[in-house]
Amino acid sequence: MAIKVPKVYRLKGTCNDVEVEVEFHEDVVEAPKKDSKFVVEITSSKDECLKHYFCAQGYVVSNTRLGDAYRVVISLHGFLAVIKGKQKVDLNVMEQVYLGVSFSR
Repeated sequence: MAIKVPKVYRLKGTCNDVEVEVEFHEDVVEAPKKDSKFVVEITSSKDECLKHYFCAQGYVVSNTRLGDAYRVVISLHGFLAVIKGKQKVDLNVMEQVYLGVSFSR
């Protein structure tokens, strides 16, 4: 599904059997090149998050099971991060988290 908000893009990646999607605004985080790799860290520590190129505070808005997979949605003040996988993620709804993202080429 395409995003209809101007200058907003969705970064998608997979590591092992975990899928990650994070929304960014082009004026804040320039879209990486197609073959770029990225690291996503979800932490309760602001200091750990600040080690990344991008760091945002957010809240877990849902942690649900859909069929045989789990999905966690984190709101970064309107922008969303979605984590999907076979293992339950130990995050609670309304838990404050920090999401850090770093890019490499």
